[in-house]
Amino acid sequence: MVLNKEKLDRVEKEILECGKWATIKQCDLHVKQKSDLSPVTEVDITISNRILKLLKDLFPEGAIISEEESTEKKEDAPYTFVLDPIDGTDVFSQGLPAFCIALGILDENKEPVGAMIYAPRFGNATEDGLFLRLDPEGTLLLNGKEWKTNGDKRDIKQVAMSSSNVWRFDFSQYRGKARIFGSTILHIIAPVVFSGIQASINEPCFIWDYAAAHAVIRSQGMDLFNPDGSKYVYTPSFLNKERSATCCYGGLEETVEKLRKICPLK
Repeated sequence: MVLNKEKLDRVEKEILECGKWATIKQCDLHVKQKSDLSPVTEVDITISNRILKLLKDLFPEGAIISEEESTEKKEDAPYTFVLDPIDGTDVFSQGLPAFCIALGILDENKEPVGAMIYAPRFGNATEDGLFLRLDPEGTLLLNGKEWKTNGDKRDIKQVAMSSSNVWRFDFSQYRGKARIFGSTILHIIAPVVFSGIQASINEPCFIWDYAAAHAVIRSQGMDLFNPDGSKYVYTPSFLNKERSATCCYGGLEETVEKLRKICPLK
């Protein structure tokens, strides 16, 4: 599956503009609670509206799954965009830097094959933050340059994880460090972006929390795995915007196999 590069360039430009606008708005937010008690801000809604409008205009044949809006279902669409306008809304609303805009792309088989992830205040110590782009059948780019994961990913010294996993998993045998950012997307891509982080441990989430990051780690030979060691798959209920049934590990298969023994699910 190949999508028009010029159209994807326009999506990238819109995401970058939205991310920069979000950093300006972060100091003056009005936070509300959704029905599930999770936070939402006017920034989430505005960014969602902007990106969804552009996607519908550019790719009318594609399907869209979005956190903040109901969208038309297209079961036989050749590809599906999965949008999280702000992943890490809780930390975003508190003024912390670990939030991102995430757009995943699924192929006709609902496999994650593309992504754009923009964390304007996170990573790489640059004014522009961190921007990952993976076009379907393309090469992973970090801030516009080809990126290859570096560092030994088999010796588990650091994991990125969700804060709720402190009570979900048994860490009594783990002797490494845990990095908690506040964004599932950033946790999952951490082994790709940071040489000293080997894997991730992720709480049950929704498709928009996984799709973009899942495509990124797959491009680097990694994957998401269930607690029993099987690869994570996108079930019909998950694609229908229901929360995943269980937690998952992320990283190289051999690394996750070690991590499952060191940090098992309680």
